[in-house]
Amino acid sequence: MLGPELETYKGNKGFMAAMGILGLFLALMLVLAFVSRHPNPVLGICVLILLVGPVLTFLWLLSLRVTLHSDGISYHTLFGEKEMRWDAVDRFYYSAIETRAYHLGVGATPVGTTYRFKFVYAEGKTLVLGSRVAKPEKLGPKLIEYSYPALFRKVVDQFNNGQEVDFGAIRLSRDTGIKVKKRFGYQEIPWNQVSRWWIQEGRFHIYHQGQTGSYLAPRIRKIPNAFVLNGLLNSILKQRAAA
Repeated sequence: MLGPELETYKGNKGFMAAMGILGLFLALMLVLAFVSRHPNPVLGICVLILLVGPVLTFLWLLSLRVTLHSDGISYHTLFGEKEMRWDAVDRFYYSAIETRAYHLGVGATPVGTTYRFKFVYAEGKTLVLGSRVAKPEKLGPKLIEYSYPALFRKVVDQFNNGQEVDFGAIRLSRDTGIKVKKRFGYQEIPWNQVSRWWIQEGRFHIYHQGQTGSYLAPRIRKIPNAFVLNGLLNSILKQRAAA
């Protein structure tokens, strides 16, 4: 059992409305297929099969509940329940991809953002959330906030014990520095050559001293615990600067 509930997020009403409209359209086609002057049972059966998808999706969204607790997260739908403790999380993948419409002579206009949050915990189990949850733009920062402390403690322990800390496309070593995955292999950056780093437009940017060309910038959706990585780099390089 998890601790007290802090806040709850339900299914996305926009997606529910879309499934409802699609379901009503298919239901109308189903009625017409059987009660028109020229009934078409084959068409009716095909439409009935197609109708199952929107109906189940609508019911799933209607039952969806994502609840944040002080010590974990619970997930409930028509098809089952999951609970996950923050201290059981091994990897957290965060993705927010902005969709843009391009117009000749005008440029790009943002039309929406697709979110995807994936937790890997307890022997490879997963919990995946995203834009089907209401207000994902608010849920995402909350997931970062609540999962951050336990994940940060884990990676600090690994780093201080001399282990190479694996963040997918980026790896940290106390002895050698940072390794960033390229198209072929990794590029190594010693600690005394790290210039700056930042997260922007879905990428984790890293710049080393004396660099004049393009900088290394893997996508954060390929970097588990990207925000923990950012915090760890801040901590490491502040300590090195003060030494």
